[in-house]
Amino acid sequence: MAFLKKPEKEENGLTVQQTADKKKAVVKKDGLKADGKKAATVKQDKVSSVVRLKAYFRGVYSELKKVHWPTRREVLIYTAVVVVAVIIVGALIWVFDAGMSRVLQLIIR
Repeated sequence: MAFLKKPEKEENGLTVQQTADKKKAVVKKDGLKADGKKAATVKQDKVSSVVRLKAYFRGVYSELKKVHWPTRREVLIYTAVVVVAVIIVGALIWVFDAGMSRVLQLIIR
């Protein structure tokens, strides 16, 4: 697998990987870098709700542009298929219900 980079060296159980312009140290779970110093914690700035709302609707709009919207003909065809399927299932339920009613009436008498 030529596309995977191999670690350059190991220091204290941590691998240091070569990137395009600099080396990055992989941080352990306890928060220590390869050189034993504590990793700096990054504070996240609070983003206003208006900015988040705008970003959300921008994302929704971009996703809606990717949707394949059916043509008028396709919508009519799909609607007809659904209506016919509902009528057939309704008729089957009606026949089964009528048959069960008749059987119960004969049992009760």
